[in-house]
Amino acid sequence: MKDFKLKNQFIISTYIVVLAFLLLNIKSIGNILIQSISVLKPFIIGIAIAFLINIPMKFFEIKLISPILKKSKLKDTKTISRILSLILTLIILFIFISAFVNFVVPQLIKSTSSLVSKVPQYIDSLQTYIPNYLSHINISSSMHSSLLSGVEKVSNFVIKFANYFISNILSITFGVTSAITNFVIGFIIAIYILLSKEKLLIQCKKATYAFLSESYAKKLIEVSHLVSFKFSRFIAGQCMDGVILGTLCFIGMTIFDMPYAILVSCIIAITDLIPIFGTFIGSAIAAFIIFMVKPITALYFITMIVIIQQIEGNLVYPFVVGNSIGLSSFWILVPIFIGSSTFGVLGILIGVPLFSVIYTLASRHINKKLKEK
Repeated sequence: MKDFKLKNQFIISTYIVVLAFLLLNIKSIGNILIQSISVLKPFIIGIAIAFLINIPMKFFEIKLISPILKKSKLKDTKTISRILSLILTLIILFIFISAFVNFVVPQLIKSTSSLVSKVPQYIDSLQTYIPNYLSHINISSSMHSSLLSGVEKVSNFVIKFANYFISNILSITFGVTSAITNFVIGFIIAIYILLSKEKLLIQCKKATYAFLSESYAKKLIEVSHLVSFKFSRFIAGQCMDGVILGTLCFIGMTIFDMPYAILVSCIIAITDLIPIFGTFIGSAIAAFIIFMVKPITALYFITMIVIIQQIEGNLVYPFVVGNSIGLSSFWILVPIFIGSSTFGVLGILIGVPLFSVIYTLASRHINKKLKEK
């Protein structure tokens, strides 16, 4: 009994010493963590790519290729099905990337370069247009001067941003090159992970059962399955919803002959990945871009995007996303505010499905306690 108490005291003392060391050297430890993440960045990217590719790959393997191979007399159909589903997923991904690079990227570069080069011209046009417009309506002189002052401030900000972008084009190029290199390495790592994911999962399970008790190991594995399920549903649903919304926006802008249709549609599709507020953010950015070119057209764009959002939100979103994360609109706001204040946009994207996991586990625990009572 005395030895047991001595052992517990020793463990507690060790924890206190380690915690004190961490708190006293928190900056050094933070730098070490940042350096470690920088070194491991290709592996982190590879795991993320493998997780994303596994979503369609798993669908092809279970729903398409495995049923066909089961009817054949081939041996080791599981390995063949895995390889064929990976090849099919990569082919489809290559087709989408090729189409994006050949058709969308040139238009994006053209639109962006045209927008940046013509920013001073658009600003001058706005500064001429707004006073002429204000002179035809009855407003007070103070409001008139306030509006002109606001326009001048916005104009100066846009010009400074454009000059900053142009002057830092070399560093941006190096950053993009580094990102592409990490992505290529991560993509190769992802392929190795996907081809041997069962073996890697078995190794992880062995390590889990080796270092944890059986009950804790089972709970950890159950939680990991829940995390994988929630993140897969969330990513698949949001990506599909973003593609549909961006496509509808492009069709509408093309019909009404609005400027920068491809650029604006891509902005809308990408920002739609952020739940609830993403579309509003993308619409505000897009409306500002159109406003610099054609002020009146920006009003038409806002009207069009509101109509598209109503159609997409009431008809498309429930079928595409549905209850993929199992959260109501109120509970989605919680991870959005916490994640955005902590890690920005990445915090929102990770926080929503992660909070859904916590919400599901808490609901299960509460329901279990209620049943016991």
